[in-house]
Amino acid sequence: MCMGCGGRAPQAELVRLAAADDTLVLVSGRHTGRTGYLHRQPECWDRFAGRKGLLRSLGRNVSLTSRGTFVQQLKRLEQFAMVR
Repeated sequence: MCMGCGGRAPQAELVRLAAADDTLVLVSGRHTGRTGYLHRQPECWDRFAGRKGLLRSLGRNVSLTSRGTFVQQLKRLEQFAMVR
């Protein structure tokens, strides 16, 4: 389930992320702890960056600044076709 739009999709079509302190990181492969997913679309990333409050998938609050930074990193990676 996408943390940006709330839509469902197969995991292969989503980007997986985890929280490390107050930063967000991309996850591939095995990871201990809670993770969440976003569609591979900038619209979902922007919605995610603007959401307030607890991220239930991650079980914690992550600041809007950290979310914005993460989304900017995703957009830079997308330019190099690494996220798609």
